[in-house]
Amino acid sequence: MLQAMSADLCPTAPRTAEPAGLGGALDCDEDGRELAAAVATNLARIRTNSCLDVDTLAEWSGLPAELLSALEAGRVVPRLRTLWALARTFEVPLGLLISGSRFADASPRVLRADRGRVLASADGRFRSRAVSTAGDPREPEVYEVSLAPACVEEAAAHAPDTFEHIIVVRGTLVIRAAELNATLHPGDAVFFKADGPHAYENPGGEETRLHLTMTYAGDWVPEAPA
Repeated sequence: MLQAMSADLCPTAPRTAEPAGLGGALDCDEDGRELAAAVATNLARIRTNSCLDVDTLAEWSGLPAELLSALEAGRVVPRLRTLWALARTFEVPLGLLISGSRFADASPRVLRADRGRVLASADGRFRSRAVSTAGDPREPEVYEVSLAPACVEEAAAHAPDTFEHIIVVRGTLVIRAAELNATLHPGDAVFFKADGPHAYENPGGEETRLHLTMTYAGDWVPEAPA
């Protein structure tokens, strides 16, 4: 069962009794409010379409029912592992949970450096900014990730046939997954299957920054001949 993770109450939202396990507070800026609203809409839709009640989803995901209700009400900004737990439970891409309104055309779209939905670990030392401009299924699922000095982020297995492509932009990254144990420097890249436990580590004294692209190969990789 997936481990229950915490989320942060948005200080500008109406406060209710704080569910057990919630702690800390993030600055709830416009991007935080947009993220909370997008997750609220998408989580409620996916859960309803899956014919699950909140208690059943709590049992399957390992997340507290109080937290799930708060997420669907848009009262909390979810942390990164909370979203990964939900994505794995529903077997959907992480981007599907955080996407906003879908675009019906192919018009160019610009995302400025100070915008984008930021997902953070519980201590805030591992941060991931979604740089896909909208919930457009034609757009790659790309994140700008930063690790504080000496940060180690242990990631649970993603959905089956999930892959990650990483290129390091700044600093040093140690990546571990199954038989992979590699140290990467600026300009180095790695591609690996991320449907097992894996870890990211910044062993240096400066921030590490990388670009991470998620792909989900299960729908198009041909099956091996019988």
